[in-house]
Amino acid sequence: MLPPHLSVDFHKAEDVITNFIRARVKEAGASGVVIGLSGGGDSSVCVALSVKALGASSVKAIHMPEAESNPISTLIANKVAGNLGLELEVINITDVVSAFLKSLGMSYESSNKLVRGNIKARSRMVVLYAIANKENMLVVGTSDRSEFLIGFFTKWGDGAGDLHPIIGLYKTQVREFAKYLNLPTEVISRPPSPDLWPGHTAEGELGLTYDEIDEVLYRLFDEGREPHEIPRISGVPKESVDKVIKLYEKTKHKRVFVDGPFYSFKDLAQR
Repeated sequence: MLPPHLSVDFHKAEDVITNFIRARVKEAGASGVVIGLSGGGDSSVCVALSVKALGASSVKAIHMPEAESNPISTLIANKVAGNLGLELEVINITDVVSAFLKSLGMSYESSNKLVRGNIKARSRMVVLYAIANKENMLVVGTSDRSEFLIGFFTKWGDGAGDLHPIIGLYKTQVREFAKYLNLPTEVISRPPSPDLWPGHTAEGELGLTYDEIDEVLYRLFDEGREPHEIPRISGVPKESVDKVIKLYEKTKHKRVFVDGPFYSFKDLAQR
């Protein structure tokens, strides 16, 4: 029996999301959308839904590998694009990342991998927005609900975008959506990975599986369960439940894109 959060009507989800994409593009007076196609599940689903919504001629797919990227990512991205009638544009960002690091007094090889990884993610977004500006397009953000809630994204990097079509879907739901959309099996079976350094996987970095993460998030935010109830209901160990909640709490700042003390002039007037 499927977990409750996987009982999704994907035909209905497709209608909702494609209508959303068309509406946002029309509202902005844009000519289409540009998407960073990594070869992973989230970006592949976003590209497929964008093509369904707008047609291939209004979707630009950009693949941005660099020195540490897995070559398999490029092969899968090419296959996804080809199946959808898109010509994949490949832009290598190694020199861009190296230039950023050099300006900070660091070399590519000696820099901290987390610092280097976040620069990669933000460099990709700079490229996408440059293309969007040039082509009068909107940038599609590819974050899913799981990543957003646990803060597993680079702020102003892969977490950025003008519209986020799958932000309401958990990672495990996106995986099932990929099957519904008949995306290549390589997309569906491949472990989720930001691909920011060799051997990098999301679940390896998090120390949790997305099956566990999504079960906990669903029970918390969709069913409104108390944390102490979740191990008994879901079978997820208490340690894992606590870890998911800690990730949510400590990354709240990443989900607030404008923060500061807002005052009226009356508040600041001299007495």
